[in-house]
Amino acid sequence: MEAMNVYQIQYSAAHFDEAFTTFQIAPTPGKAKSAEFRSFSDYDPDAKYLEFLKMVKVRKIGQSTPKRNEAPYPGQDRIDLINELIRVIGRSGRKFLYSKQHNRFAAFHWADGQLWLVDDYTDRPLLMDESVPGQHYHFSHGGTLWGLMCDFRDYILGDDDANHNNGYGGLYSPHLGYPEEDMDLIRAYAIEIGYLKPWG
Repeated sequence: MEAMNVYQIQYSAAHFDEAFTTFQIAPTPGKAKSAEFRSFSDYDPDAKYLEFLKMVKVRKIGQSTPKRNEAPYPGQDRIDLINELIRVIGRSGRKFLYSKQHNRFAAFHWADGQLWLVDDYTDRPLLMDESVPGQHYHFSHGGTLWGLMCDFRDYILGDDDANHNNGYGGLYSPHLGYPEEDMDLIRAYAIEIGYLKPWG
């Protein structure tokens, strides 16, 4: 498992209508600031880095490797299974959850007691906590795949029958737009690893 540091980027209300928060993953706070500036400058191409630094505060809020004397997350095996299932989906059909431009797959991580989904396109960590609204706005895919990611979240957190919990039919959905032979392969793998129950 690749280590992941999660940084919270806080924008002050002094520069915008209201304060808001976003997240970045990076090895250091400086690299988190640089990554956030690249994202910010997509919206404001005239932005200057030093001015940007005055707008934000950065703090580390999590890491995926256990701290000294801390036990690893007991559900890591489920995270590994789901991440492999995401790679099967990303290598098949329409290659959802894989960014060809960045050569990476979406992936779940556990960091400081929280489950995160790192988006394949933006590389942004999304907090997979139902009590935190709006995370789906930062997801690079549509509602059907967001529902599937929430099903995966439920499975990782211990629900043995999580497929279709969040609408759209989960991996039995007819709305994914994959060829049927690819869906058969994906479903067979999901059944093999214990995520999916056989249909009917």
